[in-house]
Amino acid sequence: MIDRTGYPRAAHGRTRIPGGPDLQRISVVIIGLDVQRCLGECIASVLAADYPQECIEIIYVDGGSMDMSVEIARSYGRVQVIELQDPHPTPGKGRNAGMAAAGFPVIQFLDADTLLEPGWFRAALPHLRGKTAAVAGRVCERYPGKNVYHLIGNMEWGISAGKNGHLFTEGPVGVFGGMVLVRKDAIEQAGGYDGSLVAGEDPDLSYRLRRQGWVIYRTTADMAVHDLNMTTFRQYARRAFRSGHAYAQVGLRYGRESERFFLRPLLRICMSALAPAAALALGAVLKRYRAAAVVAGLLAGRPFLRISRFMGSPRDLPAAALYCAHLAFAVYPQFLGVLRYLLTTVTGAPLQNRGYQAGGNADKGDPRPGSR
Repeated sequence: MIDRTGYPRAAHGRTRIPGGPDLQRISVVIIGLDVQRCLGECIASVLAADYPQECIEIIYVDGGSMDMSVEIARSYGRVQVIELQDPHPTPGKGRNAGMAAAGFPVIQFLDADTLLEPGWFRAALPHLRGKTAAVAGRVCERYPGKNVYHLIGNMEWGISAGKNGHLFTEGPVGVFGGMVLVRKDAIEQAGGYDGSLVAGEDPDLSYRLRRQGWVIYRTTADMAVHDLNMTTFRQYARRAFRSGHAYAQVGLRYGRESERFFLRPLLRICMSALAPAAALALGAVLKRYRAAAVVAGLLAGRPFLRISRFMGSPRDLPAAALYCAHLAFAVYPQFLGVLRYLLTTVTGAPLQNRGYQAGGNADKGDPRPGSR
């Protein structure tokens, strides 16, 4: 049988290249919204992959851009473009649309603000076997020295993937992020992404996959380079706000199940944000203002007790201290995000992204699914 690449199809969704081995075919799904700044480079990185292009198809899902994103994608003749024109886009909606259009059994999800590492497919595919449904690898920021926000973001990629703070570890893990190589049949079996989530769609799907017996594997191979493109405190605080909203929405969804997925970080956010305020309030009642201020400061500064976890050597002290300061502060906008989700449960008015607006887009400042 001849597949869409024009080459004979071998068993198990592979393509037989004349004179070469049977290779797994991969659908690359890129999602974005108003991403003309970075989309071309993202597509070019896929075209430059160290993998036969005959075995790769590229799908770009646009959430409703008002810039030149769609035109840029179409300028690459081999890129299939899907326009959602959604007034309230989410990453989950985009990935589900790309997955539905994918013609190959393996899917690489990418955000438009990332560059795929050339050797990623050859490094990751050997791990995508048996009950392994998803493989993720090392991600780093493209411009870690641009500002403090990019430095924090670069540290987060490694810290979130390690068991000992700064150490990137390999093996089975609980969750994957927006950039991941997956088996299409496993994702479909789990019900796909939850398109209603404005954030947290990746851990939500990760949990449902594991609940069905699938394994998520993280390898130390380089997978992608990311451009956070964050320059203002407002963007930083808004990102933390949305992460808190995700912890609440996902944590309360699964809080009664045995794993209590996301419930522990949700409780940590709430306790970390409320404890210093409670100490100050108690001090005011007892008229022990100085003692209360000291206790509140100690409670707020608890992340600094773990500073050694974020250091590979003494030279890392400034960066580790910055990251601890980030952990100490971020719980407050995260807590506001928790409250926003609780408000949704009362009023029924969900937090929503702003996307396609007929006749023009009045606000270009909100975070976009393809620029996270």
